[in-house]
Amino acid sequence: MEALLIVVAELMAVPLLVAAALLFELVGAALLGAGYLVLWRERQRPTRLLRWWRRVVWTLTGVLGFVLTTLVFVDLVLYEPGLRLLLDQVERTSGVDVCFERARGNIFTGHVHLEGVTIRHRNGADLALSIGRLDIDIAMLRLLEREVPITQLQLHGVRGAIVRNRALGVGQPGGRGFVIERLVVDDLAIDFEDLAAAPTTRVLPLALEHLEITPLRSEYPLVDVLCHTRARGRARGNAFVAEPGSWNVRDVPLAPQATIGLGAVGRWLRDGNVDIGVTCVEPEGDPLKLRVDLDLSGFRVSPPAGDRRSAIQRIAAAFSHLGTKLQLQFELELEQNRLRGVASAAQVGLWDLGVHQYNLQLGRRLGLDADDMNLLGLGSRALDAAHQRLHARQR
Repeated sequence: MEALLIVVAELMAVPLLVAAALLFELVGAALLGAGYLVLWRERQRPTRLLRWWRRVVWTLTGVLGFVLTTLVFVDLVLYEPGLRLLLDQVERTSGVDVCFERARGNIFTGHVHLEGVTIRHRNGADLALSIGRLDIDIAMLRLLEREVPITQLQLHGVRGAIVRNRALGVGQPGGRGFVIERLVVDDLAIDFEDLAAAPTTRVLPLALEHLEITPLRSEYPLVDVLCHTRARGRARGNAFVAEPGSWNVRDVPLAPQATIGLGAVGRWLRDGNVDIGVTCVEPEGDPLKLRVDLDLSGFRVSPPAGDRRSAIQRIAAAFSHLGTKLQLQFELELEQNRLRGVASAAQVGLWDLGVHQYNLQLGRRLGLDADDMNLLGLGSRALDAAHQRLHARQR
Protein backbone atom coordinates (compact mmCIF):
# COMPACT_ATOMS: atom_id res chain seq x y z
CA MET A 1 0.00 0.00 0.00
CA GLU A 2 2.83 2.39 0.83
CA ALA A 3 4.37 1.75 -2.60
CA LEU A 4 1.07 2.60 -4.30
CA LEU A 5 0.79 5.86 -2.36
CA ILE A 6 4.33 6.91 -3.21
CA VAL A 7 3.93 6.08 -6.91
CA VAL A 8 0.67 7.98 -7.16
CA ALA A 9 2.28 10.95 -5.42
CA GLU A 10 5.20 10.93 -7.86
CA LEU A 11 2.73 10.84 -10.74
CA MET A 12 0.86 13.81 -9.31
CA ALA A 13 4.12 15.75 -8.88
CA VAL A 14 4.46 16.15 -12.67
CA PRO A 15 1.70 18.76 -13.15
CA LEU A 16 2.88 20.52 -10.00
CA LEU A 17 6.36 20.93 -11.48
CA VAL A 18 4.80 22.12 -14.74
CA ALA A 19 2.80 24.70 -12.78
CA ALA A 20 6.02 25.91 -11.13
CA ALA A 21 7.68 26.20 -14.55
CA LEU A 22 4.63 28.07 -15.86
CA LEU A 23 4.90 30.52 -12.97
CA PHE A 24 8.56 31.03 -13.81
CA GLU A 25 7.62 31.70 -17.42
CA LEU A 26 4.99 34.26 -16.42
CA VAL A 27 7.57 36.11 -14.36
CA GLY A 28 9.97 36.02 -17.32
CA ALA A 29 7.27 37.28 -19.69
CA ALA A 30 6.45 40.10 -17.27
CA LEU A 31 10.11 41.13 -17.15
CA LEU A 32 10.30 40.94 -20.95
CA GLY A 33 7.22 43.15 -21.30
CA ALA A 34 8.58 45.64 -18.79
CA GLY A 35 11.88 45.85 -20.71
CA TYR A 36 10.14 46.53 -24.02
CA LEU A 37 7.93 49.14 -22.37
CA VAL A 38 10.96 51.04 -21.05
CA LEU A 39 12.71 50.92 -24.44
CA TRP A 40 9.53 52.06 -26.22
CA ARG A 41 9.20 55.09 -23.97
CA GLU A 42 12.86 56.00 -24.51
CA ARG A 43 12.53 55.29 -28.25
CA GLN A 44 15.46 52.87 -28.21
CA ARG A 45 15.98 49.64 -30.10
CA PRO A 46 15.88 46.31 -28.17
CA THR A 47 19.23 45.37 -26.70
CA ARG A 48 20.98 42.07 -27.40
CA LEU A 49 20.14 40.80 -23.90
CA LEU A 50 16.48 41.63 -24.37
CA ARG A 51 16.35 39.82 -27.70
CA TRP A 52 18.02 36.78 -26.13
CA TRP A 53 15.57 36.83 -23.23
CA ARG A 54 12.65 36.99 -25.71
CA ARG A 55 13.87 33.81 -27.42
CA VAL A 56 14.12 32.06 -24.04
CA VAL A 57 10.56 33.05 -23.08
CA TRP A 58 9.08 31.95 -26.41
CA THR A 59 10.99 28.66 -26.33
CA LEU A 60 9.80 27.96 -22.79
CA THR A 61 6.26 28.84 -23.83
CA GLY A 62 6.38 26.30 -26.65
CA VAL A 63 7.81 23.59 -24.40
CA LEU A 64 5.25 24.19 -21.67
CA GLY A 65 2.43 24.25 -24.19
CA PHE A 66 3.56 20.88 -25.53
CA VAL A 67 3.91 19.42 -22.02
CA LEU A 68 0.50 20.69 -20.92
CA THR A 69 -1.12 19.31 -24.07
CA THR A 70 0.57 15.96 -23.41
CA LEU A 71 -0.59 15.92 -19.78
CA VAL A 72 -4.16 16.68 -20.76
CA PHE A 73 -4.02 13.88 -23.35
CA VAL A 74 -2.56 11.44 -20.79
CA ASP A 75 -5.16 12.46 -18.20
CA LEU A 76 -8.05 11.93 -20.63
CA VAL A 77 -6.81 8.98 -22.68
CA LEU A 78 -3.70 7.30 -21.27
CA TYR A 79 -4.23 7.64 -17.51
CA GLU A 80 -4.83 3.94 -16.87
CA PRO A 81 -1.97 2.58 -19.08
CA GLY A 82 0.44 5.14 -17.60
CA LEU A 83 -0.43 4.09 -14.05
CA ARG A 84 0.09 0.42 -14.96
CA LEU A 85 3.57 1.20 -16.31
CA LEU A 86 4.50 3.00 -13.10
CA LEU A 87 3.26 0.14 -10.93
CA ASP A 88 5.26 -2.34 -13.02
CA GLN A 89 8.34 -0.30 -12.19
CA VAL A 90 7.44 -0.49 -8.49
CA GLU A 91 7.31 -4.28 -8.71
CA ARG A 92 10.78 -4.43 -10.23
CA THR A 93 12.33 -2.23 -7.56
CA SER A 94 10.43 -3.22 -4.38
CA GLY A 95 8.96 -6.65 -5.11
CA VAL A 96 5.41 -5.44 -4.39
CA ASP A 97 2.99 -6.33 -7.16
CA VAL A 98 0.03 -3.91 -7.41
CA CYS A 99 -2.58 -4.59 -10.11
CA PHE A 100 -6.04 -3.22 -10.82
CA GLU A 101 -8.92 -3.86 -13.20
CA ARG A 102 -10.08 -0.29 -13.81
CA ALA A 103 -8.76 3.15 -12.93
CA ARG A 104 -9.73 6.75 -13.38
CA GLY A 105 -8.52 9.97 -11.87
CA ASN A 106 -7.19 13.43 -12.47
CA ILE A 107 -3.50 14.25 -12.24
CA PHE A 108 -4.32 17.95 -11.83
CA THR A 109 -6.66 17.61 -8.81
CA GLY A 110 -4.87 14.66 -7.18
CA HIS A 111 -7.80 12.21 -7.16
CA VAL A 112 -7.34 8.51 -8.02
CA HIS A 113 -10.09 5.87 -8.17
CA LEU A 114 -9.17 2.19 -8.57
CA GLU A 115 -11.39 -0.90 -8.80
CA GLY A 116 -10.45 -4.57 -8.49
CA VAL A 117 -7.08 -3.91 -6.82
CA THR A 118 -4.75 -6.77 -5.83
CA ILE A 119 -1.59 -6.27 -3.78
CA ARG A 120 0.95 -9.07 -3.37
CA HIS A 121 4.49 -9.44 -2.25
CA ARG A 122 6.88 -10.87 -4.84
CA ASN A 123 7.36 -14.23 -3.07
CA GLY A 124 3.69 -14.40 -2.05
CA ALA A 125 4.54 -15.03 1.61
CA ASP A 126 4.04 -11.65 3.27
CA LEU A 127 1.04 -9.95 1.74
CA ALA A 128 -1.90 -10.99 -0.43
CA LEU A 129 -4.82 -8.57 -0.48
CA SER A 130 -7.70 -7.80 -2.81
CA ILE A 131 -9.56 -4.48 -2.59
CA GLY A 132 -12.89 -3.93 -4.27
CA ARG A 133 -12.61 -0.14 -4.44
CA LEU A 134 -9.86 2.31 -3.52
CA ASP A 135 -9.94 6.12 -3.58
CA ILE A 136 -6.97 8.41 -2.96
CA ASP A 137 -7.03 12.20 -2.64
CA ILE A 138 -3.66 13.97 -2.54
CA ALA A 139 -3.08 17.52 -1.28
CA MET A 140 -1.50 18.87 -4.47
CA LEU A 141 -0.38 22.20 -3.01
CA ARG A 142 1.68 20.39 -0.36
CA LEU A 143 3.00 17.62 -2.56
CA LEU A 144 6.66 18.64 -2.35
CA GLU A 145 6.77 18.36 1.45
CA ARG A 146 9.03 15.84 3.18
CA GLU A 147 6.13 13.39 3.59
CA VAL A 148 3.49 12.68 0.94
CA PRO A 149 0.29 14.48 2.09
CA ILE A 150 -2.75 12.24 1.54
CA THR A 151 -5.98 14.12 2.27
CA GLN A 152 -8.07 10.95 2.29
CA LEU A 153 -7.66 7.25 1.56
CA GLN A 154 -10.76 5.05 1.33
CA LEU A 155 -10.82 1.27 0.92
CA HIS A 156 -13.93 -0.87 0.52
CA GLY A 157 -14.17 -4.65 0.34
CA VAL A 158 -10.74 -5.81 1.54
CA ARG A 159 -9.96 -9.54 1.58
CA GLY A 160 -6.80 -11.62 1.94
CA ALA A 161 -4.01 -12.41 4.39
CA ILE A 162 -1.05 -10.68 6.04
CA VAL A 163 1.89 -12.69 7.38
CA ARG A 164 4.40 -11.33 9.89
CA ASN A 165 7.77 -13.02 9.43
CA ARG A 166 10.19 -13.84 12.21
CA ALA A 167 12.78 -11.57 10.59
CA LEU A 168 10.49 -8.53 10.60
CA GLY A 169 12.55 -5.56 11.79
CA VAL A 170 11.69 -2.49 13.84
CA GLY A 171 12.22 1.06 12.65
CA GLN A 172 11.01 3.48 10.03
CA PRO A 173 11.73 2.26 6.49
CA GLY A 174 13.99 4.35 4.30
CA GLY A 175 12.70 6.67 1.63
CA ARG A 176 9.86 9.15 1.62
CA GLY A 177 7.08 8.72 4.18
CA PHE A 178 3.44 9.77 4.10
CA VAL A 179 0.70 11.29 6.24
CA ILE A 180 -2.89 10.18 5.62
CA GLU A 181 -5.14 12.82 7.15
CA ARG A 182 -8.14 10.46 7.05
CA LEU A 183 -8.09 6.71 6.40
CA VAL A 184 -11.44 4.93 6.00
CA VAL A 185 -11.82 1.15 5.61
CA ASP A 186 -15.20 -0.56 5.17
CA ASP A 187 -16.01 -4.26 4.85
CA LEU A 188 -12.65 -5.85 5.65
CA ALA A 189 -12.07 -9.57 6.31
CA ILE A 190 -8.47 -10.79 6.46
CA ASP A 191 -6.37 -13.38 8.27
CA PHE A 192 -3.35 -12.06 10.12
CA GLU A 193 -0.67 -14.67 10.83
CA ASP A 194 2.24 -14.13 13.20
CA LEU A 195 4.98 -16.68 12.55
CA ALA A 196 6.85 -15.53 15.65
CA ALA A 197 3.95 -16.33 18.01
CA ALA A 198 2.90 -19.60 19.58
CA PRO A 199 1.26 -22.04 17.14
CA THR A 200 -2.05 -21.96 19.04
CA THR A 201 -2.44 -18.18 18.97
CA ARG A 202 -0.63 -16.96 15.90
CA VAL A 203 -3.58 -16.88 13.46
CA LEU A 204 -5.95 -13.94 13.93
CA PRO A 205 -9.06 -13.72 11.72
CA LEU A 206 -9.96 -10.03 11.58
CA ALA A 207 -13.23 -8.53 10.32
CA LEU A 208 -13.98 -4.80 10.23
CA GLU A 209 -17.35 -3.23 9.61
CA HIS A 210 -15.83 0.23 9.68
CA LEU A 211 -12.47 1.75 10.57
CA GLU A 212 -11.42 5.39 10.54
CA ILE A 213 -8.00 6.74 11.53
CA THR A 214 -7.27 10.48 11.64
CA PRO A 215 -4.41 10.82 11.00
CA LEU A 216 -2.22 7.84 10.04
CA ARG A 217 1.49 8.69 9.84
CA SER A 218 4.12 6.38 8.38
CA GLU A 219 6.48 7.62 11.10
CA TYR A 220 4.25 6.50 14.00
CA PRO A 221 1.54 4.16 12.61
CA LEU A 222 1.12 2.10 15.81
CA VAL A 223 0.56 5.23 17.91
CA ASP A 224 -2.11 6.45 15.49
CA VAL A 225 -3.85 3.06 15.41
CA LEU A 226 -3.94 2.90 19.21
CA CYS A 227 -4.89 6.52 19.90
CA HIS A 228 -6.63 8.00 16.83
CA THR A 229 -8.94 5.24 15.65
CA ARG A 230 -12.68 4.77 15.46
CA ALA A 231 -13.64 1.18 14.59
CA ARG A 232 -16.16 -1.66 14.87
CA GLY A 233 -15.32 -5.27 14.14
CA ARG A 234 -14.45 -8.75 15.33
CA ALA A 235 -11.09 -10.37 16.05
CA ARG A 236 -11.09 -14.15 16.32
CA GLY A 237 -14.86 -13.94 16.72
CA ASN A 238 -14.78 -11.42 19.59
CA ALA A 239 -16.46 -8.06 19.00
CA PHE A 240 -14.42 -4.92 19.66
CA VAL A 241 -15.10 -1.19 19.52
CA ALA A 242 -12.59 1.64 19.25
CA GLU A 243 -13.13 5.33 19.90
CA PRO A 244 -10.39 7.98 19.64
CA GLY A 245 -8.10 7.21 22.58
CA SER A 246 -9.47 3.80 23.59
CA TRP A 247 -10.01 0.19 22.48
CA ASN A 248 -12.46 -2.23 24.13
CA VAL A 249 -13.17 -5.90 23.55
CA ARG A 250 -15.72 -7.79 25.65
CA ASP A 251 -16.50 -11.38 26.58
CA VAL A 252 -13.23 -12.96 25.47
CA PRO A 253 -13.59 -16.61 26.61
CA LEU A 254 -11.13 -17.96 29.18
CA ALA A 255 -11.12 -21.40 27.59
CA PRO A 256 -7.87 -23.40 27.92
CA GLN A 257 -6.89 -22.70 24.32
CA ALA A 258 -7.48 -18.99 24.86
CA THR A 259 -5.71 -18.57 28.20
CA ILE A 260 -2.39 -19.78 26.79
CA GLY A 261 -1.97 -16.31 25.37
CA LEU A 262 -2.51 -14.80 28.84
CA GLY A 263 0.68 -16.25 30.23
CA ALA A 264 1.48 -18.43 33.23
CA VAL A 265 -1.40 -17.41 35.51
CA GLY A 266 -3.85 -17.89 32.66
CA ARG A 267 -3.19 -21.63 32.72
CA TRP A 268 -4.89 -21.78 36.13
CA LEU A 269 -8.17 -20.28 34.92
CA ARG A 270 -11.02 -22.04 33.15
CA ASP A 271 -14.39 -20.92 31.80
CA GLY A 272 -15.48 -17.34 32.33
CA ASN A 273 -14.75 -14.27 30.23
CA VAL A 274 -12.47 -11.25 30.26
CA ASP A 275 -13.20 -7.69 29.13
CA ILE A 276 -10.12 -5.81 27.91
CA GLY A 277 -9.80 -2.04 27.67
CA VAL A 278 -6.78 -0.06 26.45
CA THR A 279 -6.74 3.72 26.88
CA CYS A 280 -4.17 6.23 25.61
CA VAL A 281 -3.45 8.39 28.66
CA GLU A 282 -1.03 10.73 26.86
CA PRO A 283 -1.24 10.10 23.09
CA GLU A 284 1.27 12.79 22.17
CA GLY A 285 3.54 12.34 25.17
CA ASP A 286 6.96 10.78 25.34
CA PRO A 287 6.79 8.11 26.57
CA LEU A 288 3.38 7.05 25.26
CA LYS A 289 1.26 5.99 28.25
CA LEU A 290 -1.34 3.24 27.94
CA ARG A 291 -3.75 2.22 30.69
CA VAL A 292 -4.93 -1.40 30.54
CA ASP A 293 -8.13 -2.50 32.33
CA LEU A 294 -8.97 -6.19 32.68
CA ASP A 295 -12.27 -7.49 34.10
CA LEU A 296 -12.36 -11.25 34.60
CA SER A 297 -15.68 -12.84 35.53
CA GLY A 298 -17.31 -16.25 35.84
CA PHE A 299 -14.00 -18.15 35.94
CA ARG A 300 -13.00 -21.18 37.97
CA VAL A 301 -9.57 -22.27 39.14
CA SER A 302 -8.05 -25.50 37.82
CA PRO A 303 -4.49 -25.92 39.18
CA PRO A 304 -2.02 -27.72 36.90
CA ALA A 305 -0.31 -30.89 37.99
CA GLY A 306 3.10 -30.55 39.64
CA ASP A 307 5.49 -31.89 42.24
CA ARG A 308 5.07 -29.03 44.71
CA ARG A 309 1.64 -29.99 46.00
CA SER A 310 1.63 -27.72 49.03
CA ALA A 311 2.56 -24.62 47.02
CA ILE A 312 -0.04 -25.45 44.36
CA GLN A 313 -2.73 -25.86 47.01
CA ARG A 314 -1.74 -22.56 48.64
CA ILE A 315 -1.96 -20.71 45.31
CA ALA A 316 -5.31 -22.37 44.54
CA ALA A 317 -6.63 -21.26 47.92
CA ALA A 318 -5.50 -17.68 47.20
CA PHE A 319 -7.40 -17.83 43.91
CA SER A 320 -10.55 -19.07 45.66
CA HIS A 321 -10.59 -16.01 47.94
CA LEU A 322 -10.86 -13.76 44.89
CA GLY A 323 -14.28 -15.14 44.01
CA THR A 324 -15.41 -15.31 40.38
CA LYS A 325 -14.88 -11.65 39.47
CA LEU A 326 -11.56 -9.83 39.31
CA GLN A 327 -10.60 -6.34 38.14
CA LEU A 328 -7.01 -5.41 37.32
CA GLN A 329 -5.51 -2.16 36.08
CA PHE A 330 -1.94 -1.27 35.13
CA GLU A 331 -0.09 1.22 32.98
CA LEU A 332 2.44 0.69 30.19
CA GLU A 333 4.96 3.26 28.99
CA LEU A 334 6.51 3.09 25.53
CA GLU A 335 9.30 5.41 24.46
CA GLN A 336 8.68 7.28 21.21
CA ASN A 337 12.02 6.29 19.67
CA ARG A 338 11.04 2.62 19.99
CA LEU A 339 7.78 3.28 18.15
CA ARG A 340 9.22 5.06 15.10
CA GLY A 341 8.11 3.18 11.99
CA VAL A 342 6.43 0.39 14.01
CA ALA A 343 3.17 -0.77 12.44
CA SER A 344 2.42 -3.80 14.65
CA ALA A 345 2.23 -4.21 18.43
CA ALA A 346 3.99 -7.54 18.01
CA GLN A 347 7.07 -5.82 16.59
CA VAL A 348 7.86 -4.21 19.95
CA GLY A 349 6.53 -7.03 22.14
CA LEU A 350 3.59 -4.98 23.43
CA TRP A 351 1.39 -8.05 23.97
CA ASP A 352 4.18 -9.86 25.84
CA LEU A 353 4.71 -6.83 28.05
CA GLY A 354 0.99 -6.53 28.83
CA VAL A 355 0.78 -10.24 29.69
CA HIS A 356 3.85 -9.88 31.89
CA GLN A 357 2.31 -7.01 33.88
CA TYR A 358 -1.05 -8.80 34.11
CA ASN A 359 0.62 -11.85 35.60
CA LEU A 360 2.72 -9.81 38.03
CA GLN A 361 -0.19 -7.76 39.31
CA LEU A 362 -2.44 -10.78 39.64
CA GLY A 363 0.34 -12.51 41.57
CA ARG A 364 0.54 -9.56 43.94
CA ARG A 365 -3.24 -9.55 44.39
CA LEU A 366 -2.97 -13.21 45.34
CA GLY A 367 -0.31 -12.36 47.92
CA LEU A 368 2.27 -14.72 46.41
CA ASP A 369 5.92 -14.69 47.40
CA ALA A 370 8.89 -14.99 45.01
CA ASP A 371 8.89 -18.80 45.09
CA ASP A 372 5.19 -18.95 44.27
CA MET A 373 5.67 -16.46 41.44
CA ASN A 374 8.44 -18.66 40.00
CA LEU A 375 6.13 -21.65 40.31
CA LEU A 376 3.59 -19.77 38.23
CA GLY A 377 6.30 -19.26 35.62
CA LEU A 378 6.70 -15.52 36.06
CA GLY A 379 10.47 -15.81 35.98
CA SER A 380 10.57 -17.33 32.53
CA ARG A 381 13.01 -16.00 29.93
CA ALA A 382 10.26 -15.00 27.52
CA LEU A 383 8.57 -12.70 30.04
CA ASP A 384 11.86 -11.31 31.30
CA ALA A 385 12.88 -10.50 27.72
CA ALA A 386 9.58 -8.70 27.11
CA HIS A 387 10.09 -6.71 30.31
CA GLN A 388 13.57 -5.66 29.18
CA ARG A 389 12.38 -4.52 25.73
CA LEU A 390 9.83 -2.07 27.09
CA HIS A 391 9.31 -0.24 30.35
CA ALA A 392 6.12 -0.61 32.36
CA ARG A 393 4.92 1.11 35.49
CA GLN A 394 2.33 -0.31 37.86
CA ARG A 395 -0.49 1.97 38.96
